[in-house]
Amino acid sequence: MPLVKGLKERFEKYTAKTPPDITGARYGAAKPLAVKRQLAGAGPIAEIVELTRNILESKGVPAGQHGVYYAFVEKVRKAAFSHSGATLSSYVAGLKAAFVQKGADPAVLDVLSKLIVGE
Repeated sequence: MPLVKGLKERFEKYTAKTPPDITGARYGAAKPLAVKRQLAGAGPIAEIVELTRNILESKGVPAGQHGVYYAFVEKVRKAAFSHSGATLSSYVAGLKAAFVQKGADPAVLDVLSKLIVGE
């Protein structure tokens, strides 16, 4: 069964991909800032994935179907950074319809969208 990576694994992968001797002196000087930004960006994603996993397990969704729901919450989260109000609601409704076509349960999608959007 595939494992969902947590914040620690994501951070370790990021730091392993970015050694200053390979990416150059300029990046080496900027790496502390880049690492802070990576943590700031990856932290909310990891938190949302963990909350989503808890909801899916409480709803009895089989582990093999979790990926569809993780993709949904990440798309909703991305949209919530760019949109608000009626636009965001319409966008989320479109995502729900698309993910229902992929076999997701609409009731679970509603719970997950409320987790991020709060509607």
